[in-house]
Amino acid sequence: MIDKTILSSVWIAENIKRIEVKTRSISRKQKPGQFIILRIDDSGERVPLTIVSSDPENEQITLIVQDVGKSTHALCSMQPGEVLHDLVGPLGNPSHIDHFGHVVIIGGGVGTAVAYPVAKALKEAGNHITTINGARNKELVILEQELLAVSDESYITTDDGSYGFHGFVTQQLQFLLDSGKKFDRAIAIGPLPMMRAVAEVTRPYKIPTIVSLNSIMVDGTGMCGGCRVKVGNETKFTCVDGPEFDGHLVDFSMIMNRNRAYKHEEQCSIDLSVEKLKAEEKKEIKKIPRQKMPERDPQERIHTFDEVNLGFTEELAHLEALRCLQCRKPLCVEGCPVGEKIPDFIKLILENKYLEAADKIKEDNVLGRVCGRVCPQSDQCEKTCILTKRGEAVAIGALERFVTDFARKAGNVKEKTISHKTGHKVAIIGSGPSGLTCAGDLIRLGHDVTVFEAFHDFGGVLIYGIPEFRLPKEIVHEQVDSLRELGVEFIANTVVGLTYTIDELMSEEGFDSIFIGVGAGLPNFMNIPGEDLVGIYSSNEFLTRVNLMKAWQFPKVDTPIIDVKGKHVAVIGGGNTALDSARVALRLGASQVDIVYRRSEAEMPGRLEEIKHAREEGVNFNFLSAPVEFIGTQEGRLTSMKLIHMELGEPDSSGRRRPVTIKDSEHVNPVDLVVIAIGNGSNPIIQKTTPDLQFNKWGNIIVDDNSMQTSKAGVFAGGDIVTGGATVILAMGAGRKAAAAIDKYLSDN
Repeated sequence: MIDKTILSSVWIAENIKRIEVKTRSISRKQKPGQFIILRIDDSGERVPLTIVSSDPENEQITLIVQDVGKSTHALCSMQPGEVLHDLVGPLGNPSHIDHFGHVVIIGGGVGTAVAYPVAKALKEAGNHITTINGARNKELVILEQELLAVSDESYITTDDGSYGFHGFVTQQLQFLLDSGKKFDRAIAIGPLPMMRAVAEVTRPYKIPTIVSLNSIMVDGTGMCGGCRVKVGNETKFTCVDGPEFDGHLVDFSMIMNRNRAYKHEEQCSIDLSVEKLKAEEKKEIKKIPRQKMPERDPQERIHTFDEVNLGFTEELAHLEALRCLQCRKPLCVEGCPVGEKIPDFIKLILENKYLEAADKIKEDNVLGRVCGRVCPQSDQCEKTCILTKRGEAVAIGALERFVTDFARKAGNVKEKTISHKTGHKVAIIGSGPSGLTCAGDLIRLGHDVTVFEAFHDFGGVLIYGIPEFRLPKEIVHEQVDSLRELGVEFIANTVVGLTYTIDELMSEEGFDSIFIGVGAGLPNFMNIPGEDLVGIYSSNEFLTRVNLMKAWQFPKVDTPIIDVKGKHVAVIGGGNTALDSARVALRLGASQVDIVYRRSEAEMPGRLEEIKHAREEGVNFNFLSAPVEFIGTQEGRLTSMKLIHMELGEPDSSGRRRPVTIKDSEHVNPVDLVVIAIGNGSNPIIQKTTPDLQFNKWGNIIVDDNSMQTSKAGVFAGGDIVTGGATVILAMGAGRKAAAAIDKYLSDN
């Protein structure tokens, strides 16, 4: 029998054939990982196929071929006894076989056929072998028994759950890593998107990861250059330098683009058809789990005010950015109150253009480093992410933090000079999120901007309300300094309504327009007996002492706070402020800290991440309870509180179920210090001195929702002074909206 004769051709799965070919020379020389190139007839293309196994004694090799296009369809149609027109090999470098230790080998689709001889050779070299064999469904699983025979552990995954693990090879791999498996080497062979996804899963663990590429080629000997790939900063040729390369260095996007160049031809046998490449790529991306934010250990962090979240590494950021589907109609942008161009900056991360990504964020958000830390993304941009329909949203906030922190560390924070000036003067009352955002937009539009702040430091709630371990104050100062560089003037220790009235700023100080963003800084109390006992703080006072005045460093600083070391602290409320207060109390040395909340956990308005962190740190949650009286000594010091149990009734105006007291359920709990964190009202100072400014019954300024224009000409308002207590990002959105309206007002007048 002559060389190149088909000896057998058997279907082993849907559209997948095992073909044995007579070839004396190739069968004697072939080693695991090498490939051949064949042609069916004189007009046929040169098709590269990896050799699954060889039998030198019988002078034959085995190929496994997927019928995905014209050439492979013709090959699968050939019958035993027919002769191939051309057959050349073995080509490429053999797989690197050595004793590595524990090796995980991942085969996807017909890539499993290539993985098998490599797994067999590595097992014979003394390695501990784990194999993961993936297919779309049970009918497409191949070489199960063969892989099992050479594996110490073997796993099957199917996309539809019809056999083995319901999911993808990357999910199975991540599960093994999460369960504590340690791998010394990973080898991925399959569709290009799958190999890229595997490489990104292993990247954070620094596991050497090898991928086997079979890109478009013509000659297979290095002459044509059609199989070139980018590996790190070098151009390599698959046929002579490969087919195996470091998966962490391969530019998969380049290969995929090149493979799309010939849409009328089939891809290599280990890939899916060209027509399905984009769909498969998206499917593989969906397999990547949401990356976890690195954090300080709970037992370490409760003794320090250092930041809890440590931020994404470059590898984690890249892996998370891969999950973004780059939707044509990005709902995440619609969900962002400031309209941040989220897909654009994430795409720049994938291109390793981190500084450009930070600049893209800055186009819409002057407080990117702040928002990356404290914005409730789960209720805003991430809530609208299309991935939430089947899993978890892209970690937009973590990616925002990564690029803005990167820019800061790189020193790329210098602001561009404003080249044009309008001559108009705008006063911003309050330096919180809405005020800073409004100031940033207006200064870029060419107006002169002055920010007035009642405190001695700038940042509003960002400075006095949010603890250092969530938002380091140097970040707020840096964001303020960036606005100073643009030309914004900041004036501290100025209480508008007392130092100046609104009318005086306009008539005597020459301001053409005013934005009021003073927040809602008047603490709400419960109005129950004993609320004036020593040992009961409002959250505003408690957090201001700690955050703004740094009382946690007392006596190194002059501002004191009641010593809670070894004491029992209770915080009343369920929002972020209550969670912040509870976690601060732990760091001040409290032996027990309870959150007392009148609804259930499901109704808590606090960020999910903050609830998780509080629970990890040891905060207790006392749900469906509320205080009805505080009890103290004759000297007026708190000793205990009387609580009553609640149950949930019908939803109230907020949509949350209304808490209803349970009769005769009162009980007394000992407590040393209480922090009341049940929200804030509006400070009446401006209302008292501005009679032509309209307020509602709660003391909030009434504005036009579209322009933030108040009842007073030239005066605009936004943030908590309009909405009541809300979030940083909603206040920023109001600041942006007001800036656009102020610019129009000044242009028209």
